[in-house]
Parts: sequence; structure tokens; C-alpha cells
Amino acid sequence: MKRLTRLSLTQKLLGAIGLPLLLAFIALGLIVNTQLNNAIPPMLEDTSARQVEARANEVGRWIEGYRTLLSGLAKDERLAESVPVEEHLEWLASRHPGDATIESFYFADASGDTVTHSGARADISGRGYFQELVIDGTTDRLLADPVLSLVSGLPTAIIAETIFDESGSRVGLLGITLSMEAVSEITSAIDVGEGSYGYMVDSSGMVVAHPDPDLRMNLNVTDADQAGFQGVNALGQRMLSGEAGIGQVVSPFDGNVTMVWSPIPGTGGWALAAAIPSNVFTAVSTNLLFSLLIVGAVILLVLLVIVGFSARKALAPIKQTAQAMADIAQGKGDLTRRLTAHSQDEVGELAVQFNGFVERMQRTLQEVRGNARTVLAGASDMADGTQELSSRTEQAAANLQETSASMEEIHSTVSHTAQASEQANGLATNAAGVAERGNEAMTEMQAKMASIDASANKISDIIGLIDSIAFQTNILALNASVEAARAGEHGRGFAVVAQEVRNLASRSADAAKDIRGLIDTSVKHTQEGSQIVKGAAERMQELRQSVIQVSDVISEITAGAREQTSGIEQVNTAVAEMDTMTQQNASMVHQNAGLAATMRDNARRLDELMSEFILGEAELTEARPGPAVNRPALALPSAVTNPSQQAVKPASKRQQPARELEEDWETF
Repeated sequence: MKRLTRLSLTQKLLGAIGLPLLLAFIALGLIVNTQLNNAIPPMLEDTSARQVEARANEVGRWIEGYRTLLSGLAKDERLAESVPVEEHLEWLASRHPGDATIESFYFADASGDTVTHSGARADISGRGYFQELVIDGTTDRLLADPVLSLVSGLPTAIIAETIFDESGSRVGLLGITLSMEAVSEITSAIDVGEGSYGYMVDSSGMVVAHPDPDLRMNLNVTDADQAGFQGVNALGQRMLSGEAGIGQVVSPFDGNVTMVWSPIPGTGGWALAAAIPSNVFTAVSTNLLFSLLIVGAVILLVLLVIVGFSARKALAPIKQTAQAMADIAQGKGDLTRRLTAHSQDEVGELAVQFNGFVERMQRTLQEVRGNARTVLAGASDMADGTQELSSRTEQAAANLQETSASMEEIHSTVSHTAQASEQANGLATNAAGVAERGNEAMTEMQAKMASIDASANKISDIIGLIDSIAFQTNILALNASVEAARAGEHGRGFAVVAQEVRNLASRSADAAKDIRGLIDTSVKHTQEGSQIVKGAAERMQELRQSVIQVSDVISEITAGAREQTSGIEQVNTAVAEMDTMTQQNASMVHQNAGLAATMRDNARRLDELMSEFILGEAELTEARPGPAVNRPALALPSAVTNPSQQAVKPASKRQQPARELEEDWETF
């Protein structure tokens, strides 16, 4: 639907006329195609059946002519004489018609001994047709199914007649070998349509004549499905029934094919058939339909050209009207322009009404332009005055803002000083407590060092006692060794024990000596550490006194800073309130200036829009008011929010609703 709305009237008119005609042509073509497809195929089938029947009769007459010729020659009494077969050679050669279609003309006696017109000899006593004609006597004349000739390698059929003597006995036969090339020429003459062809089968279903030499004597219609055909086996059985007919098969070469066949008279089961591709039956209707479509397309094209030219001519005023309205919509409109009505129909009425509409719009816009210029002059004066007032108010607000910011910085600095003093006082108090606890710890450490010194002296005495014991033990062990030496052999074991005791005493004395050295060193270090701890305790006592004095001084400073902070905070509050009121007043003034400037701009824009139209009257003689000078001003998003407050953001400033600001402005 969206695409239809984008089409022009000419295109819609062409579509409204062309589509029904196109549908009518298509419907007519379908009807004609259906009627032709219903009528032409039966006509072609009947024509092809008659042509096949005529060709079958022609083949029948052709074969019957040779059979009649052979029947007349077989009645010659000389053939019944009991003489050697070679005696008949001259007679055969003289009776041969000289036709290339007859491959051989021969005579056979009752024993099967055979001679041909060319002098060739053979024995045909074992041939089936010889048994039927001479031995069994089941028939007097015979047409055998074609076979491949041993001489030419081509399909040939044998026609034979029985020879009787005067008593009526069968004494031999006279025969001819007939080439089937002539039959192939007859079948090739069958032409029902493009791609159609004819062929002949014998009584066994073997294909004897065919345009394709590879299929001759190689394809049997009763076994053709094994060669890739579909439905030929069943149709071949119908062909051999001796009745004419029509059937559908599928060929691996031509696709869907219609078979039309007719029996050949006098052949005893031979049939002539024509293969017709299915597209032959629809070719006529398709060609006719294609021709109708071409003619219809040409007629439709000519009709559309005529309708398109007429529609373009008739709809030209509407296009001019649309172009004029488009110019007005784009700001390029000439409202003095009028359309000419060339007719009194709906299109002419549209031009008349458009002229009336433009005239009414011209008068209205003239009045609007005059009023817009008057408003522009007043708005420019009001914008200039309001802009000057806004500039002064903003300057005052800026000065007061700087004062408020300075007071805020002083208040912040004093507050930070007071906080730092309180922190320093707390740190001094903590330091005094730490010094006091350090002094107590040093006193305890000094007592502990004295205890360690006493313990070290006791350990030294014990080590001296151990050393004395080790010395006495060594002497006793020495005496024991002397006594053991005196005892001789009996005191040897005691001497060993005494030696071990001396060794233990010696090692004990060495260990006691080492321990004494270590203890003496520890005692010395303990004494030195006791002296150091005593000195540190005295320093900690002095530090404690100093920290107490500093804490007292900082407490006095903190109290003074608190009193200063309280006073500055009161001053800052008063200045902040004054700054808030001034900023609110500046905001209201700036808002009025913005409204005045906006009204001036709108009036100027309205005048510019009016100037884009050609209204047809003389230009105004009075001078237009010049554009007001745009002075830089603070950008205010609304009357509620102050940009200076956004820049400095003191803690005491807050946004207020518009109603409160208006009340404050009226109070001010």
C-alpha cells in the first residue's frame, strides 16, 4: 500500500487500465490454450493414425507386389521338371527383374538343394520355411520374418512359393531374399511433427526398420523396458495383436512419446508405428498462444502510450498546482502568481479555488508582516534595556559572590586551624600518657636489670663451686691412678676408671671455665645496660614534663580557634544570605532579558519568513530597527538555578522553588 501512495496519477491511471487489460489477455490466452490443447491433440492423433495406416498399406502393397511376381514365376512348368537344380540357373538369371531390392533369386528342389540367380549353391533343407512349404506342406506361400543377411549384413526378408508338379506333389520352392532398406525409406517418410519418426516391427516384435541403424534387428518391442524404455513391453504386445492403436511410453532419448501403430496387410503380424514426442501435440497451441501474447502486448503497449499521453496532457494543471504549492512550502512561493484555468471541469475548478486560496493567504500574510515589524521594534527596545539592567545586576552579584567566596575561604581556613589545634591537643595528651607509661616501663626495666645482675653473680659463684669440685675430682683421680700403679696387675682396671674420671673432671673444668667467661661477659653487659636504662629513665622523665607543658599551650590555642570559628561562621551566614538574594534577583533579571531577546529573535524570524514570500505590495518606507547588540551574559538554564552557585557552590546556598523566588523578588 505504501508503494501505491508514491505513484503519480498518471501511473495509477495507466495501472488501472493496463492491469485489467493484461489480466484479460492472460485469461484469453489461458482459454485459447485450454481449447487448443483439448482440440489439437485428438486431431494430430487422428492425422498420425491415418498417415501410419497409409504407410502400412504402402508397405503391404510393396511386399504384395513381390509376392505376386513370385507367385506368377512359380507356376512355370519347367521348374517342376526333375532335373538338377543347376539346370535352372539360366532361367533364374533371365527371370531376375534386376531390382537391387532383391538381394537373391533362388530355386530349391525337394531335397533342399538350392541355386541362386548368381550361381551360388546352398542346402536349405534344415530351414523352417522349407519344412513348412515342402516337407510338411502346411502352407503354399510364406513371408518369413526378416533376418540379417550373411551377404550384406542388412535386414532381409524371404518370400517363398511352393512348386507343384502335374500330380500336385510338392517338388520344391521358388524364393527371393528381399532387402528391408526400402521399408526403412518408407518409414522415414513418416512426419507427424518435429522429432517424430516411423519404424517397423515383425511378427516377433523385432525392430526391422528404424532411423537409427543401431536399433535395427537389435531391439525387441516386447523387451524394450530392459533397454531403458518405460511402458514399451505392454505396448509391444498390443502392436503384435494385429490391431491399430495409440499408447504412451517414456523413451530414454525423447522423454514422453506417443506411439501410433497400424498392422501391415498381408504380412501375418508385421506392424508399422510412428513415435511422436508429446511436445508436438502442444507445439501448435504454444506457438499460437505466443503469437496472441505478442499481439496483445503490442496492443496493450500502444493503448498505454495513448492513455499516458492523454493523462499527462489532462493532469498538467494539477502538476502545476502541486509545483506552486511545493514552492510555497519551501519558502520560495510567489503569492502574486495565479494559475490559468483552461477548462471548466474538476481540474479547472481546482485552479480557480487555488487562486482564491493564494489571494486569501497573501492578504493575511501582509497583515502578519506589518504586525511582526511593529512587535520587532518594541521587542528590540525592551531587549536592549533589559540587557543593560541584567548586565549591572550580574556585576553586583559577581562582586557579592567574590566576597562570599572569600569569607567562605576564611571560615574554611579557621575551621581547619581549629581542627588542627584539637588534633594537636589530643596528640599532646596522648604523648604525655605515652611518656608516663614509658617512664614506668623504664623503672620496671631498671629493677629487672638489677635482678638479672644479682642472678648473674649467683651463677658465677655456682660456676666457681663447680670448678673447685672438678679440681678436687682431678686430684682424687690422680691419687687413684698412683695407687693403681702401685697395685700392678690387680689395679689395672681401677687405673682405667681413674683415667676416665680424670678426663671427665678435665672436661668439666674446661666447661666451667667457658661458662665463667660467658657469665662474666653477661654480667658486664648487664651492668652497662642497667646504667643505660637508668639514663633513659631520667630522659623520659624530662620528656614527660615537656609534653605536659606543650599540651597546656595547645589547649589554650584550641579554645581561641573555636571562638574565632564561631564568629566567622555568623558573618559568613549573613553574607551567604545576602548573596542568595542577589543571585535570585540577577536570575530574575536575566530571565526577563532572555525572554525579551527571545521575543525579539522570534519577531525578526517572523519578519524574515514574511520576507520570503512575494506579497505584491511596495516595501515599507520606514527604517527597520537594527538588531540589538548581544552582550555576554551568564548562561542560566532556568530561573531556579544560578550558574554562579554552580561554579562556587558554597555550603550555605540552596535552590528554591520558582514561587519562592518570585516572592523574594517582589519583596526586594
